[in-house]
Amino acid sequence: MNIAIDVHSLGTQAGGNETYFRQLIQGLTADSSDNRYTLFYTHPGALDLKTGDRRFTFVEVPKNPIARLAVGLPQKLRELRPDVFHCQYVRPLFVNAPTVVSIHDLAYEHFPAFFHPLERTRLKITVRRTARRADHILTLSEFSAADIARRYQVSRDKITVTYLAASAMFHPRDKAACQKVVREKYGTFSPFILYIGRIQARKNLPRLVEAFAIARRRGTPCKLVLVGKKDFQFDRLEARIKELGMEDSVIFPGYVAFEDLPLFYNAADLFVFPSFFEGFGLPVIESMASGVPTITSRGSSLEEVAGDAAVLIDPGNTDSLAEAMERVLKDADLQRSLSEKGLRRSAEFNTGSLTAQVLDVYKSLGRG
Repeated sequence: MNIAIDVHSLGTQAGGNETYFRQLIQGLTADSSDNRYTLFYTHPGALDLKTGDRRFTFVEVPKNPIARLAVGLPQKLRELRPDVFHCQYVRPLFVNAPTVVSIHDLAYEHFPAFFHPLERTRLKITVRRTARRADHILTLSEFSAADIARRYQVSRDKITVTYLAASAMFHPRDKAACQKVVREKYGTFSPFILYIGRIQARKNLPRLVEAFAIARRRGTPCKLVLVGKKDFQFDRLEARIKELGMEDSVIFPGYVAFEDLPLFYNAADLFVFPSFFEGFGLPVIESMASGVPTITSRGSSLEEVAGDAAVLIDPGNTDSLAEAMERVLKDADLQRSLSEKGLRRSAEFNTGSLTAQVLDVYKSLGRG
């Protein structure tokens, strides 16, 4: 089959959206089938996935989303005539090929205040349209599958759940050695509580900072390290940190290269991911695969992903989050139990399953 994939998120520091296609392309490269893949990219970082495999062709399309979706991709697809086209969230105009779309979550529907008004409006219109017109939908959890089917009124049979997995890079490492590298390279001193992900409103970071401030006042000696790219409403988080007088205790290393993320996990004493809403929550899996005690939220997909291997908190309750952090940091037996459970739970997710499921969908839709 001749398969075209819109991988515009590669190289954009787009968090889970980028990681999804990175894992998929790596899995397709490892697969031995004779499919041919044309990857439409917008950022040079996508070319990092070039391996010399002749089955893969990289074609640049416009960065501007309007130009890409209305002109660039339709023109390229008319020339290519693929057997299957795979896009993410939004289907381009005038696509004359069986289409599969990856929709990770509908956070903008549930928490519209956390999105820029223009982005929110665009997503509400285009993703709904895409979900209804696509031949098949891929998503990351049973929670998201049910949410998409219900809210956009599409058949559940049209949706396949493809779980993500932690890269093999995420595993327990020597803690002292990781702390040394993180300290020397990023100026981040231990002990610290860690968050990794987009620095954006729906990740519930103002409440994490408030809970951390409570724990600090009660004697918790750690600092709080927030790793990730600054995003919408970061200024509100920054203002809250100043109001609490926590400027010296909350550290922002910024966007960290993928190869250094395992060092941060292993250097941390605790990982906290208190997001209001996720379609999957890959950092939770990465943390558990690294053997780090993990706290995350009830609701959305995070309970489904974490199972019994993390402490679950109400993301709207600051006191419960503060108490959970204090309890884990003070209880060595609980830390050990969470680490062991996390390693077992994370091992249940693997990229081979993701690739196999996606290939099955391609085959079911292919016209070649």
